[in-house]
Amino acid sequence: MKTAESKRVKPWMKSASLAVASFAVALLGTGCNPECVDQFDCRADNGEPPAGQQWVCVDEKCETEPIPTTPTPDAGTPDSGTPDAGQPDSGTPDAGQPDSGTPDAGQPDSGTPDAGQPDSGTPDAGQPDAGPVVVDCATVPLDPKLGTLVLQPGFVAAESAPLSADILALGASPGPTYAFYGIQGRGKEAGLFSLGTWPNLQPGTTKLFDIVTQADRDGSAAVYPGGYVINDGTSVFTGYTLGSTGAPGNVAAYDLVTPANSNYVVAPKNYSAAAFWSGALSAVLVNGGGLGTLPGTDLAVYGLVTSTDPTSAVRVANFPQGDAVASGFTAVTSNGIAALGYFDGNFVNVIYGVAPATVSAAITSGTPLDLGAQAKIDVGSDFNGAGAFGSGVAINRGGYDADFNFVSTDVSRYALSVGTGDAVTVGARVPVLGYVNQCTSVTMLEPLGSDVLVGVSDRNGRRLVRLQVAP
Repeated sequence: MKTAESKRVKPWMKSASLAVASFAVALLGTGCNPECVDQFDCRADNGEPPAGQQWVCVDEKCETEPIPTTPTPDAGTPDSGTPDAGQPDSGTPDAGQPDSGTPDAGQPDSGTPDAGQPDSGTPDAGQPDAGPVVVDCATVPLDPKLGTLVLQPGFVAAESAPLSADILALGASPGPTYAFYGIQGRGKEAGLFSLGTWPNLQPGTTKLFDIVTQADRDGSAAVYPGGYVINDGTSVFTGYTLGSTGAPGNVAAYDLVTPANSNYVVAPKNYSAAAFWSGALSAVLVNGGGLGTLPGTDLAVYGLVTSTDPTSAVRVANFPQGDAVASGFTAVTSNGIAALGYFDGNFVNVIYGVAPATVSAAITSGTPLDLGAQAKIDVGSDFNGAGAFGSGVAINRGGYDADFNFVSTDVSRYALSVGTGDAVTVGARVPVLGYVNQCTSVTMLEPLGSDVLVGVSDRNGRRLVRLQVAP
């Protein structure tokens, strides 16, 4: 979204800058002090001219002359702040057409177009310059898949599937046949259900596992099911927290092979999670305030090591000292890089890329890595969603307005790769989806092999759309 400072500079502002620069050159080149370089200097030194007159600079001296009765190009009055009728500055005078009813300032533009964006009242790339465009979401045309979202070059929208409003979260198996499990039900009644295989998804009819312990179902505290479902091929993991001091909670682990072995792992403040593999090592990375018997006081990234029997818990990543005020987003790319984040002291989400070898060393050694020393992904804004997209991470960018509503600007992808010394290289931001309004929203970003599933919601309901990098 543009700020006032990033709007197009008016011609009079550019002329004034040019005048200052020219004045400096004159002083350096001649060693004397001219009275003026252009009419701006005259006005600055002498004030407004007499009625019916205008300042002109003749032979470096200020003089007045009658204002012509017919407009002439660039006659000496800056723009009034009214946009230039959609005509970008071209480096030549405005062909005798004044911007505000008063001719322009007498100095042609610098010759550099204003990034090709005229101030015509049309939002720049979907983002209005001075507040949101009023759109009637009840009648605005909707694409069957993406609604009002605009797919950007380099990406393809493949198949889509409807998503029931009863499904709170879901996740796919490793593939190539993608089996889905999801959370259905609200609060204490939330359970794990089988949803079928992609793209033939439908709400489950038989609860496989209560994701909330019996003790918490019987308790008085409110239950908040988590927004993640992790399927590593042998087990399905999801979680919840309670509305009580310290946000206690659990990760539910459903055993696909032997359901009777399903259990719960204590996990206060658990917010997001992702499956991690490196050789024979496998784990579920949990972004929260503790795991199992580990102290449940500090926000960090923890690992539930699933390649051991029984499973074990380890602290994987420490957040920068004193900077984290809440848990954040977690993802693991198809090339094994972990994207780990938190909500910082400036009240925005931040996220870092960590090489698989670095994560593995932290898990096997029991010595947490320092997340602040890893490669920061420069998102350039706040965000409210992140998910693996092949060898990169997709992020729903934007910010909160005065009413604490998140106003999205785009979904962008950042490629992640590992170089010398296990250093992670973060690629430039590549837009995937653009918002032209808020009539369609992105509700989730879930990996599907090397692709990403985007949860889309608008007046046509909820659906999942598979996005792929174009061949």
